[in-house]
Amino acid sequence: MGRLMSAVAAGAMVTAAMAVGTAPAHAAGCTLVQSEIYNGANIVSWAQGLEGCAGDVYWEIQSGDGGSWQVAQSGTTHYDDEVVSYYGDVDLPCYLRVYAAFGDQERLTQPARNNNCAG
Repeated sequence: MGRLMSAVAAGAMVTAAMAVGTAPAHAAGCTLVQSEIYNGANIVSWAQGLEGCAGDVYWEIQSGDGGSWQVAQSGTTHYDDEVVSYYGDVDLPCYLRVYAAFGDQERLTQPARNNNCAG
């Protein structure tokens, strides 16, 4: 996820944060995973990936600082039956949400405040 994010292999935080609902699968047994944003004292983090298949997930980090949602950064990340944790702070918008799409599945986090943002 470019310069804004650092990726860490899925671990205990991801396992604890993965209580997300599922939508109809893109392929049999394929689920787009997107956790809610965790806002800690000095970090903003979430998890994203695919369970049961491999493919490219389109994602957007959206900023709500201007009263409406703007795309701050977007891209495509390839996942091979994996869920990855992403985190950042000063490079992320002050008020953000994360959108992800894979096939007919879409996920959108609840908005979260980044108390350690650069703005």
